[in-house]
Amino acid sequence: MKSKIAGFLAVLATLIVCSSSWAVTQPAPSSFTLSAKGKVSQGVTVKPVMKKQRTIGLVVFKQPSHAQVGTVLLGTFSGHPSIHWNLKVHGKVLATGTYEVYLRVFKNGKPTNIPGPPLRHLVISASDVHVS
Repeated sequence: MKSKIAGFLAVLATLIVCSSSWAVTQPAPSSFTLSAKGKVSQGVTVKPVMKKQRTIGLVVFKQPSHAQVGTVLLGTFSGHPSIHWNLKVHGKVLATGTYEVYLRVFKNGKPTNIPGPPLRHLVISASDVHVS
């Protein structure tokens, strides 16, 4: 009886560890860059580095308050795609200000808990856009 209980507990512990580590083992983009030509009207280019095909998007926060502006679903990609983003969130171009942009894996139109690459900064002033 003790061996059955011990075996059950071992299986249960394995299931708990495996299910909680699922997000860590799922390949997310390892890095990404944002590049801009200088004008808001031209948007920016998002260049992720991806090992597997994934649906990706951006999560945008306004600084310094770190208030979430919204999410932008970019699509499903693999490899090293070059993706144009028109700087719109919820159909409106971002206003003048400083933003943090996170690249995330999306599922069912929402960001997952899979860790993504480090954030990028975006600064919009009048009609100009700068990234860092």
